[in-house]
Amino acid sequence: MKSINKTAILLVLCVALFTSCKPDALKELGAERDLLSSLQGNWKLVKATQVDEEAKVKGFPYQQLDITNLFPYTSFMFTLNTDGSNPTGFTATPGNSPKIIKLNSGTWKVDNLKYPKNLFFTNGTIQDTVSLGGYPVGATTLLKLRKEKRDFVSGKLLISYTYEFTKK
Repeated sequence: MKSINKTAILLVLCVALFTSCKPDALKELGAERDLLSSLQGNWKLVKATQVDEEAKVKGFPYQQLDITNLFPYTSFMFTLNTDGSNPTGFTATPGNSPKIIKLNSGTWKVDNLKYPKNLFFTNGTIQDTVSLGGYPVGATTLLKLRKEKRDFVSGKLLISYTYEFTKK
């Protein structure tokens, strides 16, 4: 009889415990972040990484290479300007570095003002697109840009480059 009472009490306690648990409501993270203003400013390249996308797909051991010191990548700098709520002009100074952005100056825009994924650099009819790999917000002060090299015929992704910048 005592074991039945203990089992019944344990069962009642378990049911009470599970029914009293409710998931917490999602809390707001605070004020909406202005990601565009975090992109504004002067940027200096600090790291360049090359990824062999085919090796990554096949699981080969050598997939990624830090190429920062193969060329003088760290001499590349660029400036993004805004009028407060919209992108305006940009300038890029490659120095002796390979050109990360094909253009030296012009206008820039993003695909989404609240949550940008791509940056579009334009001068006349020439346009260059770079993907954002990481925003410089909060504890992260790095801006990460990503460029992809694809096969001309098939469009297959062959190599990607990630460039990390710090604000000057």
